[in-house]
Amino acid sequence: MAFTIRQLQFFVAVAEQGTVSGAAQNLSISQSSVTEAIKELESDLGVELFERHPRGLNITHKGHQFLRHATKILADVSDARRAFFGDQLVTGGRLQLGVTSLVAGYVLSDLLARYRRAYPGVEVSAIEDNGDYLEHLLIGGKLD
Repeated sequence: MAFTIRQLQFFVAVAEQGTVSGAAQNLSISQSSVTEAIKELESDLGVELFERHPRGLNITHKGHQFLRHATKILADVSDARRAFFGDQLVTGGRLQLGVTSLVAGYVLSDLLARYRRAYPGVEVSAIEDNGDYLEHLLIGGKLD
């Protein structure tokens, strides 16, 4: 069975948050849906993507490798969709991002490069910090 875009989205969310509950909250879905999607993805790939422990999850080496592929796949899907609707979009303005160190270290530069190519008129800035502080900034309207 091939993995789905939904499984990739859930995987990336869990990798960013470090917990299933955090990912589920960000995605506005149940924890059991996230857990099941990750289990199915690991089964499909035949590798363990996360080491489980009582306080959350740690991404494995194979998980890091797959995270790079997953984010690229999701970006390519977004690019493909944008190709059909790109002419309808007006681009300009400012985008304030908040990222965890995991995202900043592994995927941010590639994502920003793609975004800047797609939306050259948008000024992008990023703040790297822990999830709790980023959530505080998001709620306070400091991040998009």
